[in-house]
Amino acid sequence: MLRITNNTIIYVLCPSYIKSGGPELAHQLVKQINDFNGHAEIAYYDIDNKDLKINDSFKCYVDSFTDAKKIIDEPQNIVVVPETRPEFLNWYKNVQKCIWWMSVDNYYMDHCFFKSLSTFGYNGIKRIVNTILSEIKGHPYISNNILHLYQSEYAKNFLVKKEITNIMHLSDYLNSSYLNLNINTDRQNQVLYNPVKGFKITQKLMELAPDIKWIPLKGMTTEQVKETLLHSKVYIDFGNHPGKDRFPREAAMCGCCVITGKRGSAYFSKDVPILDEFKFDETKETLTQIIAKIRTCLNDFTSQVPKFNNYREFIKGEFQIFQNDVKNIFLQKDSQLS
Repeated sequence: MLRITNNTIIYVLCPSYIKSGGPELAHQLVKQINDFNGHAEIAYYDIDNKDLKINDSFKCYVDSFTDAKKIIDEPQNIVVVPETRPEFLNWYKNVQKCIWWMSVDNYYMDHCFFKSLSTFGYNGIKRIVNTILSEIKGHPYISNNILHLYQSEYAKNFLVKKEITNIMHLSDYLNSSYLNLNINTDRQNQVLYNPVKGFKITQKLMELAPDIKWIPLKGMTTEQVKETLLHSKVYIDFGNHPGKDRFPREAAMCGCCVITGKRGSAYFSKDVPILDEFKFDETKETLTQIIAKIRTCLNDFTSQVPKFNNYREFIKGEFQIFQNDVKNIFLQKDSQLS
């Protein structure tokens, strides 16, 4: 548990200006703490030594920021770093320290010690990191001296396997613009996919079914992505699901049928609670089954899309869970220290 006083400042570290799911979540956390009358500040870092600034998309959450290298390093304060930058905790000697595991796989891929090992590939890097973590006792980041916050059941499972017990749940939620959409059934017979993640499987599917219209979600604004989701029937995601990804949830809220693999968080029903019939092992033997399921969703959309009603209700409830997590972690003041 953290020691919270009336003077505690909670610094949430985040890369400057970058617009993606992780940075948005960091800004959402700061806003939520402040909405509950706590004191939180977004603290920017920039590895390219560029000017620090707020992305326009995040000005709805914050109107100021702190330089991550200039925070007040005192015991009553708290620093929260993303799992991709645990080494930044070395900048501070006195603050209470947290790592927010918004993903697991991004820790392996982005951790500064292993960037030079990219030639080994993802699985090679993962094996190297696991070996080091299992052999070096008292590893500075995988440690019970730090509070570990997990966004997904996948991350929790990872931490528990590393014998970490100092953990607390801190999930996330979708932007409110996705929560109250009108779902219509007049849609185009097309399958959407993220070309950045899981494209090897997607490419094989495209080769097996060239008659299907496949649309990559790239080169679009946020609104264009949403409009495309609202007018399509299927979204597939055979990526590594490093955390509880937003794209599948956004697709479901826009009324798409969602089909995934079973890697990362997609393996866990608490993270991606869709029916098993829409989750597939990524093997040669299952490719024809995936195509068959896609065709069912395209040809009989009205009977398939209601199967995602429970998933959509789950997504709608995430904001309340997030609020409860924030209160539990960051707003329980210690009266003896106040």
